[in-house]
Amino acid sequence: MSKDTSKYVTKGLISQSDFEFLKELDPSRTQKYLPFIIKSYLADGDLDDIRNRVTEYDALLERNQVDRRDINAFKTFQQFDEYVQAYNNIKSTKELKREAKKQAEIILDNDALFIVCPQSHEASCLYGAGTKWCITAQNDVHFERYFYAHLITIYFIQVRSEAIKNNLSQDSWKVAVVVYPDNRIIAYNAIDKIIGKDDEDTVKALNLYNLFETLGVESSLFIPRGIDERMVDFLDYSLKRNLTELDLSRKNISIIPDAIGEMEKLEKLDLSENKIRSLPETIGLLSNLKSLYLFHNELTALPQSLRELKQLQWLGLTGNMLSNKTIRELKRELPNTRIYMEKDKAEPVPTLL
Repeated sequence: MSKDTSKYVTKGLISQSDFEFLKELDPSRTQKYLPFIIKSYLADGDLDDIRNRVTEYDALLERNQVDRRDINAFKTFQQFDEYVQAYNNIKSTKELKREAKKQAEIILDNDALFIVCPQSHEASCLYGAGTKWCITAQNDVHFERYFYAHLITIYFIQVRSEAIKNNLSQDSWKVAVVVYPDNRIIAYNAIDKIIGKDDEDTVKALNLYNLFETLGVESSLFIPRGIDERMVDFLDYSLKRNLTELDLSRKNISIIPDAIGEMEKLEKLDLSENKIRSLPETIGLLSNLKSLYLFHNELTALPQSLRELKQLQWLGLTGNMLSNKTIRELKRELPNTRIYMEKDKAEPVPTLL
């Protein structure tokens, strides 16, 4: 034993057996923490706390995550304890990158191209580094708006092939492809300029086609992903905005989460042109709902709680597979609601968000 630690035994401050036990609490090979462990023990420190904090400190030290590298600089264990607890949630750059990689789906990885679909702000920042895309900014507000508010799917393309690079401007060696739930596509170069878009503008549509042809990829590779999985977060995002109108039409949705019932301030809800087969009973909690559009889904039945929507004025059901019995019951239980089963000139056109 070293002189620094043996003095506690020779002076009778601790027994030899206690000394041997405290040695086991030191995670270092050289037992560099032992003097501090003994002092903390003699100051009536809790052994479990001592062991846990020293072990955490050692791990932080190994990852270069602490700015005080001498444990003996702490005057008291309480001071040390507070310091470690403040730092032990800070992760190393390697750890952050490792976690970010788990939050992305690699679509293509070969000598020519690397294509990835980031599913978190952290992954977006990792794979979009070096660009001017707003979704890679330190603040996550832009990513949250794209990913949750608009349910957009994002793809990053990194060109590796020199042959392909020769046919592109340097700004297009990294491309962000934004895919809307209705399958619309917009491509941005690294300086955040639109370089292709599949809309009525012939030039932009042609540019998008030429871009994919140059890259050697099919547009069918870029599709909406994970829409249903994002719905709970989408509703949480929307709830915080205290919306009274919500447009979820043409979003490729097949599942409406129970959380929809929490949006009690909703007056208009458009779920038209999706793939919805059933609605949750919690939709009956939307007591302020006046307009509900369910046109062109795959509904074969409606929740019993729908009858509780006494404020409902408009209910659009055209394009579903509902029985005549269901419609008759609805008309009887919601006498003040205008129910549309076939589109006609009198049908209100949803003009939501």
